[in-house]
Amino acid sequence: MPLHETWKKVVTGALVFTLVTGSGATVLSVPSTISAATVAATPFTDVSAGYYAEKHIAKLYYQGIIDGYKNNVDQTSTFKPEKGVSQQEAVLMALRFAGLDHLVDNSSMIVFGESFVVSGFFKAYIELAFNKGLLDRDEEYALAAADKTSEWGLKPASREWVTKLIVKAIGQQAAATKLQHAESHFSDAASVDARYKGYVNAAVQLGLVKGLTETTFGPDVAVKRAALATLFSRAQSSYAVEYEGQVDGIISEIKDDKITVYSKETDTNYTIDNNTVYYHYKSEKPVTKETLLKYSDVTVIAKEGKALYVEAKGDTQHTVTIDGTFARYNADEGVIYLWIKDKPVPINYAAGIVIEDTTGKQLAITDLKANSQITIVQDSFRTKPVALKIIAAATPTVTVATGKLIESTQKLVVIKTTEGLVTKYVAPGATVEISGLSNATITDLVASEEAGDQVEVSLNAADQITKVKVTSREVKVVAAAEIFNINEAKKVITVMDSNGEPIALTLTDKTKFDYMGNNVDMKTALGLISTNVNVIIRYTHKNLISMHFVMSYTGTVNSVDTKNKILTIQTEHGVSAKIPYANYVVDYFGRPLATHTDLKTGDSVTLRMKPDKIEAIIISVNQTIQYEVVSVNVLANKVTVKTAVNDTFEYSMQDVQLLKVDGTKTTIGQLTAGTLVNLSYVGTAVVKLQETKKA
Repeated sequence: MPLHETWKKVVTGALVFTLVTGSGATVLSVPSTISAATVAATPFTDVSAGYYAEKHIAKLYYQGIIDGYKNNVDQTSTFKPEKGVSQQEAVLMALRFAGLDHLVDNSSMIVFGESFVVSGFFKAYIELAFNKGLLDRDEEYALAAADKTSEWGLKPASREWVTKLIVKAIGQQAAATKLQHAESHFSDAASVDARYKGYVNAAVQLGLVKGLTETTFGPDVAVKRAALATLFSRAQSSYAVEYEGQVDGIISEIKDDKITVYSKETDTNYTIDNNTVYYHYKSEKPVTKETLLKYSDVTVIAKEGKALYVEAKGDTQHTVTIDGTFARYNADEGVIYLWIKDKPVPINYAAGIVIEDTTGKQLAITDLKANSQITIVQDSFRTKPVALKIIAAATPTVTVATGKLIESTQKLVVIKTTEGLVTKYVAPGATVEISGLSNATITDLVASEEAGDQVEVSLNAADQITKVKVTSREVKVVAAAEIFNINEAKKVITVMDSNGEPIALTLTDKTKFDYMGNNVDMKTALGLISTNVNVIIRYTHKNLISMHFVMSYTGTVNSVDTKNKILTIQTEHGVSAKIPYANYVVDYFGRPLATHTDLKTGDSVTLRMKPDKIEAIIISVNQTIQYEVVSVNVLANKVTVKTAVNDTFEYSMQDVQLLKVDGTKTTIGQLTAGTLVNLSYVGTAVVKLQETKKA
């Protein structure tokens, strides 16, 4: 099984550095491709996730500095991280790292001292290292003469020897001299040769090296491939070199399949996929793409337009916030003007800019009103800054009207005021507030000449209704009502309420029928009673106002009759209902084995009903639990949270209501790690997430 080993570095060109086995032959191995199912943090099968040097191996690999051993049979690659490195190999690596290798003179006849033995391929490079000060000729000659057991070039490079080499390669000899006699926290500091002490101290302070353990350095320990990769990776922070395909810049956009980096006055798009690896400057472990912060610093290593390695280089977004009064905009020039301190200030914006009000409602630039207050988030990294987002103050309610509700539809409302009939259009997103009825809608309103709701309607600047509040109504509600007699000819139904009292109600041409949120006619509704018996009845003066078919009831537990299996709840409509349960399931987050005996007075519950019988089959306990946000995956629409004891849970935000502390809507993209949130559960399902303040 032929194996080829290659180390290479590209410095402002396509220079290739090869560690050879002594023959002088150069063989470049082809990087292997790891599938999305197996890729972790490097392309090497023997560098497992969590390996201490995985970040450094990955970075140097994608920079083209190192490669591994390719198996030409199955095309996989290994790195052999624990394999040793010779002194002559380490010197050549240092020259390439410093960008000096192109100065080598391979035509000269080079003769070293008799005891200083170097393999033929490396002689010119060692001579160059002497001439450039990376090695001290007298010192290395003396070391070679003193060691009769191995040739100087093939001798395994020790940690202290390599440390001095790298500190010299990055031009930090002055720091080494200054720190020659500095105290060291390593217990084996006395074992470090005097010629290396200052270099070891400097390397530790520069963050290039760490100990073998917290307390030992291991100066004589032979350096391994993984350790050398780590040293050169860390040294890049002190000795910047431009690598082919590498760009340092700011994330101006990131999507599911691409990342856009702003660098040198230009935005460049790079494709990303499951093989792209992500790291963070504060960690040596891989991170997810969602960790990247838009408009923050980043390093991308790419090839042929595809991002291979992405590292977050900061946690600060390069943006500024500008508050002012909207004056006007010029679409042709892409400029918006704000009044700031009584002066018009032009701000550039791009087509497609995100514009929303303080409630999160999406707006068009044409929706902005003159003299309204707006906030602009603008980048601070471009020579000519551009607005990234515009936030406008929500349109306030400007007037109120009161009266009796005569007619109501999704588009139109008619009320009778002291001055006569008033007709108003309903604005998109209008809300309805009815005491005792949560999540009320227009269909929950009672419109009638005789017994219509007394309402208060709020109007916006366009004279449209944004809110209907019921201030008084003469309507009675029966939940879990049993309909035991229907006289369709006489339009009368007899209902047994939850207290066992019969009520005869007349159907009128004003009676509304609602089946799971859809309006149906009387004939259809009466025909449905045999297949779905669960209804909420509203009536007044013996007239049936509405009949709503439901699949569940929500309320607060008043009592649990475990003998007769009857659960009495105070429903969200403000009335009491006695609901039997038989073959049931109790859905209770945190209590997978819960039964009806776990229910207690005051619990909020939602009862899932059997369609053809007034009987609960699933009892879901509603509760709210506080968590801290750990991470946010915007693309997957998921949030990971933890409890006070660090138990973590990941939840999808699909169909989950997201609210700020003040109750206004928010988006998953506005959530950040460390935020305290309350999650509202119906059983084990999350239905609402609301930010909260620390107590």
